[in-house]
Amino acid sequence: MRSAEILFWSAWAAIAYTYAGFPILLALFARLFGRGVREPEQQAEDALPRVAMVVAAYNEAQWLPAKLANTWALDYPADKFQLLVGSDGSSDGTNAILAGCADARLRARLFESRRGKISVLNDLAAGAEADILVMSDANTAYAPDAIRKLVRHFQDPAVGCVSGELKLAQDGGVSGEGLYWRYEGWIKRCESRLGFLIGCNGGIYALRTGLYEPLPASTIVDDFVLTVRIVQRGFRVRFDPDARATEPACPSAHAEMIRKIRIGAGGFQALSLTSRLLLPGYGMRAFAYWGHKVLRWLAPLFLLLEAGANAALIGNPVYGALLAAQLAGIAIAVWSYRMPSEQGAPRWIRPISYFYIMNYALLCGLLKYLAGRQRVTWDRASR
Repeated sequence: MRSAEILFWSAWAAIAYTYAGFPILLALFARLFGRGVREPEQQAEDALPRVAMVVAAYNEAQWLPAKLANTWALDYPADKFQLLVGSDGSSDGTNAILAGCADARLRARLFESRRGKISVLNDLAAGAEADILVMSDANTAYAPDAIRKLVRHFQDPAVGCVSGELKLAQDGGVSGEGLYWRYEGWIKRCESRLGFLIGCNGGIYALRTGLYEPLPASTIVDDFVLTVRIVQRGFRVRFDPDARATEPACPSAHAEMIRKIRIGAGGFQALSLTSRLLLPGYGMRAFAYWGHKVLRWLAPLFLLLEAGANAALIGNPVYGALLAAQLAGIAIAVWSYRMPSEQGAPRWIRPISYFYIMNYALLCGLLKYLAGRQRVTWDRASR
């Protein structure tokens, strides 16, 4: 009985540290040791770097016209900007839209076979004639000044990568996704003050072209691996909340789960590609990688351990009540998951449902990764 209690409370302590203790410690370290990044000066027109926005597209006919219109409206000199779009074996109208665009800034590559996002990005980056690569998605809309906000940080030669702020066009849906992204944004602000980010927002981040590292074709979460390897190499990675972009939120818990399962599988894969950053020699960067990512990916296992220990302790009224509370949380998550997207769950239950849905999706992602069943190709969750 004693060992079951130790296991129960140890597992819950790990979960509490992951979601509350680590962010509090990170915020304290940022306050004590953070450099307090000064607002970079805006560059003169003739000093602006050449920029290439890179987009890998698969069956994006729904979003591509708006993406092109948004891109051409960006406030950046036309002679220093190009848009590189790679169609990864698209079978809808994506190729026709790209072929029909007459703007000389567009360079489209239409790949006949579908290979996966990272293979397309590797090919596009290799042919980029630019100083800075801006990585984006086909359904991401940029604020007019977003690229200027990103590239101003590269005046500092120590900066290798900059992430922008990605907002959701609708507030969280039934899954509480919007609340979670605000929580993530707070953590990113703290990390940025310390000179690094453990992963950038995949829809809006920029890096020096020379730091783009071609990744294996099997890479699932390319944005995470690319940016963490830049951290490993000793460059600063900053977060600029003034460089803004928006994406539509997942409208249902089901759509969010599809995305989270893929991210979960990709996270465990990423450990083998970025394992050096876990070593103590990386100091604060290693501390943040363990706390921000690794322990969070392991949280489903902590939940399973504490649930097993809780079941062994059910004869104790206190533990019986704790188990009942957990079952109630799971029931709330199942109810939220099954609720029609247009109805929406009450706002107060969204954090509870999102916590259990996210951890279930991460567990599924781990199982898919271990079984080798997560495809590198992707189908965008309906948004």
